[in-house]
Amino acid sequence: MKDNRCIRIVVHPLEGSPGEYVACYASEFLQAEFRVTVKDSIFGALALQAFAEMVRKAFGKHYRSGEIDFELSQASDSLHSRALLDVMEHAFCA
Repeated sequence: MKDNRCIRIVVHPLEGSPGEYVACYASEFLQAEFRVTVKDSIFGALALQAFAEMVRKAFGKHYRSGEIDFELSQASDSLHSRALLDVMEHAFCA
């Protein structure tokens, strides 16, 4: 059975573009995947937070909580922006 308590956004490096990452949210109901590409910077952190908020507002009602659960791929160990890490570490609630 699917765990539907939290909204899961997966973040992984963009192949061939050092310092850039892709954040993905998959909607099983729509059979679609929503993505945003962000840079490892404060502006990337702002974009990631806006993306997460958009996903939460659009799809949060389908989850028991409105919490965002960021999953950082193992290949993403090279993040340098503290702001980007902060967005992922301090996932916000609805």
